[in-house]
Amino acid sequence: MNEWMPMEEEISEVQIKEVLSLLGDSPNRVLDVGCGNGRLLVPAALAGHEVTGIDIDPEAINACAAICAEAGVDATLIDSDVFEALPTEKTFDAIICCGNTLMLFADIHQGVRLLQVCRESLGKDGILIIDDIPRDLWPEIAEGRWCNGVNDEETLQLVWSKNDPVFAIREGNDVQPNNWEFGKDDRLMRLWTMGELRLAARLSDLSPPESPRVMPVGGGVLVMRVPRT
Repeated sequence: MNEWMPMEEEISEVQIKEVLSLLGDSPNRVLDVGCGNGRLLVPAALAGHEVTGIDIDPEAINACAAICAEAGVDATLIDSDVFEALPTEKTFDAIICCGNTLMLFADIHQGVRLLQVCRESLGKDGILIIDDIPRDLWPEIAEGRWCNGVNDEETLQLVWSKNDPVFAIREGNDVQPNNWEFGKDDRLMRLWTMGELRLAARLSDLSPPESPRVMPVGGGVLVMRVPRT
């Protein structure tokens, strides 16, 4: 799972178009949480939006800055832990948290806290856009394609928690065919269910996640909104 290109290019293009459609034609203040190398941030900037990107990986921020410079777009880029950067003093019209970023918050309390600080950083009628994790990935579980196991070449291993939709992917020399317990070197991810997302949204004073449209090839998004008062 490449952090800067978390999905196939065709699916990524579908998601980019959907995100741009949600942002609309009028210039908006947009924050990209986990911006990586600018997969979504740069198209949003080219569409005329005022963009800010946050990523904890300085290499990602450097790569994003280089791509922004090459594309001739202006962006505010922040190399920081999201909990140190948010909530912000100035609010945003839209916050994007796509590219499997939410899945990296394997601890459900941290995931809820992420939604809460995003909510605190949104202005009136603001929206939070996340990957449609349940629709795109949960069928892989239901159909038995994402099970504990090692591939035939022993180059890839999938390890699941025994009581939670949390998993780790081991690749190459990290594969341990006789070890099915999480270790300190495993990067844990949460395969968020729709029920978890609905509860997290409620705890964060956001509307329940809604899917603008079904993407048959994947790359769909869910939208949570600041409730109108």
